Amino acid sequence: MAKKQNTKTKNKKKLYASGVIVLLLVLFLLALYWLYQRTRQKGADVDTSLYELSGIDISSHNGEIDFAEVKNAGVNFVFIKSTEGANFKDPKFEHNYVQALENKFFLGTYHFFRFDVDGIEQARNFMSAVGDKYFDMPLVLDVEEHGNPYVFIKSKVVRELRDMVDELIANNYKVMFYTNKDGYNKFIKGNFDDYPLWLCAFSKPENIEWTIWQYSHWGEVDGIKGEVDLNIFYGNSEQWRKWLE
Repeated sequence: MAKKQNTKTKNKKKLYASGVIVLLLVLFLLALYWLYQRTRQKGADVDTSLYELSGIDISSHNGEIDFAEVKNAGVNFVFIKSTEGANFKDPKFEHNYVQALENKFFLGTYHFFRFDVDGIEQARNFMSAVGDKYFDMPLVLDVEEHGNPYVFIKSKVVRELRDMVDELIANNYKVMFYTNKDGYNKFIKGNFDDYPLWLCAFSKPENIEWTIWQYSHWGEVDGIKGEVDLNIFYGNSEQWRKWLE
C-alpha cells in the first residue's frame, strides 16, 4: 500500500513539474514575441520631408478605410489592389476606388502576378476589373516570389510576364512594375528596363533606378486601422506632373 502511495506522489510531482516546464516555455515564447514586436524592423529610416509626394497601397486586407482622414493625414497617392491571377478580384476594389476617387487622391491600381497562370489570361482579368476607370498612374504588375509557388522556372515567368505586358499595351494601357530587390534582379532587370519601377526595399535603394519606393510595410496612417504600406515618389511635384503626362 505504501508503494502505491509513493508512486502516486511521484506521478503527481512529475505532472506538476511538467506543467511548470510547459508554463515557463509558454512565458518564454511570449517574451520572445514581445521582444520581436518591440525590435522588429519597421522599414527604412526615411526623412519624408525630403520627398514632396507620399502614398499608400491597400487591399481588402486593410479593412474599412476612412479616406477623408487619410487625405487629411497628408497622403497624396493610393495604389489599390484590383486583381490576382486569372480570376480573383479584390472584394474591396470597387468600394476603395470610389472612395479614393471622391477624396481626390492620385490613383493607381495593381495586379498580383501569379507565376503559374497564363499571362494573357491575367491581363484580361486585370482589364476586366479596370475597364474604363480613371487612373493617374500606369497599371502595376506586382511581381514577387512571396505568395507564389516555391518552385518555378524563371524563363517561363518572364515569358508570361511579357505576354501580359504585350496584351495590356495592345489595349492602350500603360504599365509599370512592383517588386523587391530580389525580384528586380531575377525578373525585371534586363527584361523590362524601360518601364517605371515601384521598388520595395527596407534600406535605401542603391544602383537601382526607381520611381516609387515602398519603404515600409508597418506604417500608421490616420483613417486606417492597423499597419499599412508606405511609399514615396522620387522627385518633386513638377516631376510628378510630367511623369503622369
